[in-house]
Amino acid sequence: MKLQTLVLLPVIVAVLSGAIWSPGNSPGNIKPASPIKDPNRRTPLFSAEDVERIKQFFIANASLKEQPKDSNWRPGFRHKCINTVRAGLDYLLFGESSIPDSLYSRRAVLNGNFHNNDITALAKRLRDSYYIRSYDTVRFLAIRKGEWVPITKADPVSRGLQPVAMEKSLWNTLLARVGKERGFSVFLVSVCDGYHAALLTLDHRNTAELRAYWADQTHKHPWRFFVNNKLEEVPGKYGWEVMQANGPVKIVKGMARGLDNYMLMANQQFWCDCGRVNQKPGDCCAGNCFPYIQIWRLQKLLSS
Repeated sequence: MKLQTLVLLPVIVAVLSGAIWSPGNSPGNIKPASPIKDPNRRTPLFSAEDVERIKQFFIANASLKEQPKDSNWRPGFRHKCINTVRAGLDYLLFGESSIPDSLYSRRAVLNGNFHNNDITALAKRLRDSYYIRSYDTVRFLAIRKGEWVPITKADPVSRGLQPVAMEKSLWNTLLARVGKERGFSVFLVSVCDGYHAALLTLDHRNTAELRAYWADQTHKHPWRFFVNNKLEEVPGKYGWEVMQANGPVKIVKGMARGLDNYMLMANQQFWCDCGRVNQKPGDCCAGNCFPYIQIWRLQKLLSS
């Protein structure tokens, strides 16, 4: 290729792309593009019917056998956490889902590929498609040299310290998100910086009876709920556990667990997880994941 051709090519490309500068189009004068506004009306409040759909799915999914160790997914087995969350969101936002019998949704926003099928990527897709209303984080504190210190990713020393307390209450963070609104709100939850994913439903229809429902695929969350202020439990059923602002860390008969206490325990356990099937309670592989909670408040399209 001749030299003059090589010189002309960048000019031609620049002209075609509109990148040639002019006095009124210098880098300092270019205005950023206005963000595209969502043309649809949405609400962060869900109906009792919306919540009932995801509750029934989570309970049904938890009743299945665990996925074989040699497979990410096989039909007829319990979905793993991120795929369980994706299916739950399908039921919540769109009324039905193909995920229980498949690994993929009919909605592109809920599908990730092999490299980005994680909760952070899922939250980004939902946010970009206007299915997320707001976002919050809860960090953890550790003790170093007798003083409380926040555990941050920017501090390599604190990252190796065991989480001892939450920097702020997750329960109060949920209440701050919903404010004076009344109804059901649903949150996408990342535990220990994406090590585990779940859905958290806040029932704030009545301020005197605030309750949260933890939903995931494990058998660590028995189906528990209140009837006339009495705690009920369905033996052998899992996937939907009622929690309150305050309560015990572990399951106690007749008492609902406290959300903050449970979140602290879960992050501590995941932080220590050695990945062994029969890991003993005292074993700890420090720093398995970064102790950090992220929540995204979801919203749905309003019916026309």
